[in-house]
Amino acid sequence: MPSLPPKQLRMVVDAASVGRLPDVALPLGYEVRGYRPGDESSWAETLQACGFERWNDAEVLAYLEDAERLEGSRVIDNEGRVVAGTFASRNTNDASDTIVPESIGSLEEEGVLDFVVTHPYHRGRGLAKATCTEVAKFFVRLGCQSVSLLTDDWRLPAIHVYLSLGFKPVMNRNDMSGRWDIVYDKLKEQGHDHS
Repeated sequence: MPSLPPKQLRMVVDAASVGRLPDVALPLGYEVRGYRPGDESSWAETLQACGFERWNDAEVLAYLEDAERLEGSRVIDNEGRVVAGTFASRNTNDASDTIVPESIGSLEEEGVLDFVVTHPYHRGRGLAKATCTEVAKFFVRLGCQSVSLLTDDWRLPAIHVYLSLGFKPVMNRNDMSGRWDIVYDKLKEQGHDHS
């Protein structure tokens, strides 16, 4: 059997589940908020610290030119610097082979959590959970029936956060079931049983 080309894992949560999410309490000194002019530099630094090397001030500003993305994206501010962030996007290039369960809705009714990052020095404080929750709630207020995201098999801490928020794996290719079994096993080894 020929090997399949690389493909990220896809996860989705329905609007009703998002509506039940509580607000996330942040540690003292951290604030969840929308983008403010001047945030682009520290947001780009946080993206770079998380392995997204192509990001710089100009890239962040260009990405935020989309009015809906600008309005819905959320960052965590710590002492005036962006230390975590999630862009609010819509489906783009991966939509052609995406399977959205009929019970959730169409791709046009779906928001996307995009480039979820937390600076390595600020991890383990619930910051990604807060930005993801806020962006997901933004999309539900707009009338989206679901919110999705793409991630990589090795991003286990992030996958743990997504599962704890109610996101479910989308089995959109033959190899997904086996890949998810491995992810669940690795999470269980780390003390996070999501089975």
